[in-house]
Amino acid sequence: MLNLPIKILKTVQIETQTVTITIDNIDTLVAQWDAIAHVTSRHLVLIINARCIDVSDSITNFLRFNGDSGMNYFYQRLSGVDGNDTAGRVDGANAINLPPIPGANNANTWGGSEVIIPDAFDASVHHKAVQAMGGSVEFTVEAVEGRWANVAAITSVTVFEGVGDEFEVGSIVQVGVVDERYLVEEWISTGVGTPTPTPIFDNIPQGEGDLVIVGSARSSQAANEDEVLHYINDDGVAANHPAIELLGRGAARTSAAVAGEIAMIPGQTAGANIFGALVVNYSQYTKGNDPHFLSLSGYQSGIPLGEVRLMSGRRDNIEPINKIELDPTLGINMFTGSLFSLYRVPKRIIERQVITADQAVITLDNIPQNFEDLVLTVYTQTDRAAGSDPVRFTINADGVAANYNKQELYGFGGAVTALRTAADRDWMLVSASVAVEEFDGGVLLFPAYAKTDRHKHVIGLFGNSDNSIYIQSSRWLSTAAIISIAITPVNGPNFVAGTIVELEGILRREGLPPSEGEQFGV
Repeated sequence: MLNLPIKILKTVQIETQTVTITIDNIDTLVAQWDAIAHVTSRHLVLIINARCIDVSDSITNFLRFNGDSGMNYFYQRLSGVDGNDTAGRVDGANAINLPPIPGANNANTWGGSEVIIPDAFDASVHHKAVQAMGGSVEFTVEAVEGRWANVAAITSVTVFEGVGDEFEVGSIVQVGVVDERYLVEEWISTGVGTPTPTPIFDNIPQGEGDLVIVGSARSSQAANEDEVLHYINDDGVAANHPAIELLGRGAARTSAAVAGEIAMIPGQTAGANIFGALVVNYSQYTKGNDPHFLSLSGYQSGIPLGEVRLMSGRRDNIEPINKIELDPTLGINMFTGSLFSLYRVPKRIIERQVITADQAVITLDNIPQNFEDLVLTVYTQTDRAAGSDPVRFTINADGVAANYNKQELYGFGGAVTALRTAADRDWMLVSASVAVEEFDGGVLLFPAYAKTDRHKHVIGLFGNSDNSIYIQSSRWLSTAAIISIAITPVNGPNFVAGTIVELEGILRREGLPPSEGEQFGV
């Protein structure tokens, strides 16, 4: 989703059709991993690649925790279906509605989502906030912010379909954690009057890669909600941190230019024990261009009130990031129990290309087949004489446009747009040379990329600096395992020098030695 350093603890692939997929004993799995890695895991991650036997393009997918089927779940969704952008909020449901998966209308279609539950194993003060992004290949794309109204530590997850629906044989649910071996700094609020009333990360190492912040937070502001501001390198000028947001709030969908903001969290009157979730990615943070960021955040209160928010933005300064401060807009500090974790990534690099001269095509080939999933990150600009440029993808040298479809939802200026296109392999939008210092891009997740029984689903989040923000669900119509990925500017004709493309692998527990990943990039 946002280049998280994921450690898969268990993969379940069903062998018979079933209504539910449950993974129990998560606490035991986490404890075993923590003992091996000498860490304390904080954040739970799910990756779903599944299909339903019901005859439909898209089937609703649900999530429960710890066997709780009571009316204790709340969620806000933001969706794109064909040319229709929609949003909706549900309170007091018996499960959280995840992004949908494909049904049996179309052969070989498999879809799903990536889900993160920050601070999932704490059992003290907060309900569990849930973030998800994904879709039913090119039929639906969706972002979800949810809440389980329980302070218990998560010990099991259950994924299921609607009444009477069953998962197809081969459906996969992976359970993992954010790998704490990549932690740079951690900040936990102990309440008003502490020496550091807001998160400050000032021990950031200078090197290759991205920074990722994962948070579970609540503001001290005496209101229902509060926005989080970020100040980079002690720069407190909001106008130097321009961004664009795309959000769903009840049935409303909006997009707008903002300054200084990075996320939305609840305030003190949102309801007892209600915390929000946020994930922020700062791409190639030492590279001497305006640092680009992407974020997903939101919360669900008991008012009812809440939202799901996606953002793309930058800092209008070329210096490397060496300090990040996060402040509530109106609150004095973060409420007791708020947690922020800063990581430096990527994790398992398969291939990293740094372009030192303008180049028309970047190819990542000889992709190994022993990983569960792939993560591709792009940080670039093209030499087109315009503000932006699409990026075209070619998998396994397949240049046939009819073999690529996508559904996207995006915010540009004040407009929210949903768009489905067939025969379209333009899967990203980046800056062009009009904005000299603006490099940007995004992250694509390829679940189950090595499977030969399904078309390949791709989940994307990317932004053109502070001008646009996109979520995307795409499909490559081939059952072949992915062995190469090539990208090229649609107009360009070149990616400019300084472009960085990284391909990472996500591997299950059984495939890793205990020492895996103890050094950055290993």
